[in-house]
Order: sequence, then C-alpha cells, then structure tokens
Amino acid sequence: MTTIPASVAADLHRLVESEELGSSFFAAAADRAKSTRHRDAWQALCELEIRTQAGVTAFLERAQPHIPPSNTVADTVGRIGGSGLPLLPYGLQLRAVRETTTRYLPAFHRLASYYENTSEAAFFDYVVRHELAIIEFTSHALADAPAALDPVLRLLDQPVPRT
Repeated sequence: MTTIPASVAADLHRLVESEELGSSFFAAAADRAKSTRHRDAWQALCELEIRTQAGVTAFLERAQPHIPPSNTVADTVGRIGGSGLPLLPYGLQLRAVRETTTRYLPAFHRLASYYENTSEAAFFDYVVRHELAIIEFTSHALADAPAALDPVLRLLDQPVPRT
C-alpha cells in the first residue's frame, strides 16, 4: 500500500467518482436519446469514460493507494441522471454536462501536478485531456459545429497511457 497525502487521496476518490458517474450517465443518456446524432455522441462519451475508468483501475492496482476502484453511489446517480437527461432540450443537456465536467477538472489538474515527474505523468495528463475533450465537445456542439465530437474521437483513437 502506498501512502499519499490526504488531499491526493481525496482527488483520487473524485477521479473514481467521476469515471463511475460519467460511464453510467452517458450509457443511460445514450439508451434514451431521441436522435441518432445524440445517441452517437453519448455513446462516444460513454466509451471515453469506460476507457478512462479502466485506466484508473489499472493505476490503482499499480499504485495501491488504498482507494476503492468503484463507487456504487456515483454509478446509481449517473444512471438516474442520464435517464432523465433526454427530457431536457439538447442545449441544456450539453450545458449540464459541461458544468458537471468542469467541476472535476481542478482535482484532475492537481493529480497531474502531483504525479508530474513520475512514471504516472502520462496517465494523469490523459485524465486531464479526456475531461477537456468532453468540455470542448459540449462547447462545439452548442455552437452546432459539424465536427463537435472530434476531440473525443481523437482520444478514442489513442490508447490510455500506462506505465
């Protein structure tokens, strides 16, 4: 077991929460989407979250910081929230996703800083980039850009960094 500062442990808990919430949220939203375009977007975001979640689990197994790799409360909240998301106008859906995603970004930046000069640096850089890709998607989709999903698709074309 690795001893880490309490603030880093708290941010790792937030990371687990975020990926669990995101994967269940986007899966539920995709299942209930009203259009193929929206379903495709939510499915791509779900895949990004699932891949990142697998990377988080692998990191936790490597580093053994005594952080549980799953969060059932976040999973349940994600499924409930994602199920209700299609009831909102699409623009409001995007704003809600952007707002929620933005709230996790400071914790991910702190983790990237903490692990900056370690063998885990590439992974935590990816964690930040995946969150930024979601935010960028929502901004482009709100502007009705034709390739709004490209930041997410670019990350899906790359493997999740591992040491």
